[in-house]
Amino acid sequence: MSSSSAGDARPLSVSILAGPSVPALLQQITATKTKVRLGLLTSAGSRAKQPGESETTQLIVEELWPSSAEHGYDPARIAEQIRAIADKGLIDHLMIECGVETPAMAFASLFVPGGETGHALAGVAALTNSVLAIAPSTLLNELIHRRGAAENVSLGFITEQLEFVDVIVLESTQNHSDSGLARAVATTLNPRALVLDLSESTLKELLANTASFDFAAALDSAGWRRLIDESLTEPMTRLEKVSAFAYRARTPFHPERFWNLLRDGLSGVFRAKGFFWLATRMDLVGGLNLAGAESHCAAAGQWWAARDEYTRQHEMPERTQKEWKEPFGDRRQAIAFMTLDLDPDILKAKLDACLLTDAEVTAGADSWQALTDPFPSWSHHSHDHECDHDHESDEHDCCHH
Repeated sequence: MSSSSAGDARPLSVSILAGPSVPALLQQITATKTKVRLGLLTSAGSRAKQPGESETTQLIVEELWPSSAEHGYDPARIAEQIRAIADKGLIDHLMIECGVETPAMAFASLFVPGGETGHALAGVAALTNSVLAIAPSTLLNELIHRRGAAENVSLGFITEQLEFVDVIVLESTQNHSDSGLARAVATTLNPRALVLDLSESTLKELLANTASFDFAAALDSAGWRRLIDESLTEPMTRLEKVSAFAYRARTPFHPERFWNLLRDGLSGVFRAKGFFWLATRMDLVGGLNLAGAESHCAAAGQWWAARDEYTRQHEMPERTQKEWKEPFGDRRQAIAFMTLDLDPDILKAKLDACLLTDAEVTAGADSWQALTDPFPSWSHHSHDHECDHDHESDEHDCCHH
C-alpha cells in the first residue's frame, strides 16, 4: 500500500541538504545504523558506496529531475517526483541534495502552503529540516579570512543559505579554536538555527524533528534581519571577539564619504546587510549586501516618501507607517553589521562621519545633488547580483537568491 493511499499514513518526512560538506554528511548518515528507511534525491548522479558504510543502512538513491543543466530548475516536475517517491511507500525519510547552483530555499519553497507545488504536496510530503553542512575552516577562510569562496560558488550564496536553514552541521575538526569561532559566527548569522557537530548522533538529531519547516520564519529570522527589526540598543556578543549591531540614522550619507568607507574602512566586518539613504538619490533605496570579501550595492526599490500621497495612504505597510518621520518620511539608514575583533563603537563613529554634517543638512536637499557621487548609476529595476530589495512589500529586505 502506498503512503498516500493509507488512510492513517503520515506525510513523507523530507530534509534538504546543502553546503560544501554535504558529501561528509551523507557519508556519516549512511554509516549510521538506523531502522528508518532513507532515500536520497540528488543531482550528483550515481553514488558509490562509501567506505565504512553500514550494510544495514537502507539508502534508496534517485536522480533529481531534470538531470541536465540545460533544463534548469523545474519546481512542478520536482514536486511531481517527490510525490511519486512518497506514493511508492518505500522510504520513511527523504533527503534532497541541493546542487551548487540551486539554493536550499528554492527546494524549501516547494513545500510552502498555498503555493501550486505546496498544494500538490500537502498531505503527501512535509519538509522538516533544511540543513547547511560546512567545515569550520571553510566558513572561517571564506567569511573571516577572506581567502575566497569555493570554486564556482558565490560567498554571498553560501552565506544566505546559512542564514536561511534551521540546522547547521559543522564538519568535524581537530582545531577546537576554529570550531568555537565557527560556531559563534554561525549563530550570529542565524540565531534560530540548531548548530550541530558532525557525529554519529547527527542523523538522530535530524530525524527527531517532526515539526514542519517554517519558510516565512526562516526568511525573517536571519541575524541581520533580526538586528534591524528588533531595534536592539546594545551589540549582540556571541564570543568575546564576535559582535553584531544595527546601525540606524535619519540623516543621509554623503555618497563620497560612504563610498570610501565601503571601499577601505570595513576591515573586521564579515557580514553587513540592509538598506541606506544617499543624499544624491532621494527617491531610491540603496541595498548593501556584504559577505566576507564580496560586497554589492544596488538600487533596492523606492522610498515610500518618494511616491504619491494616494499610494502611501492605501498601500504603505503599517510597519512603515510606524517608522515615518517628517520631513523625510521613511528615508533612513538601517544596516546590520557583524564583526570580529572590532569595537562596534569605532565602526559606528566611522559611519556617523559619513553622514551629512549639520551645515550640509542646513544647505538643503537641492544642494545635495551637487555632492560628489562615485556610486554606479542605479535604476529602480536594475539590481546588482544578489542585492535586491522588495521595499514595496511589507518588508525592507535585501532579498535572497
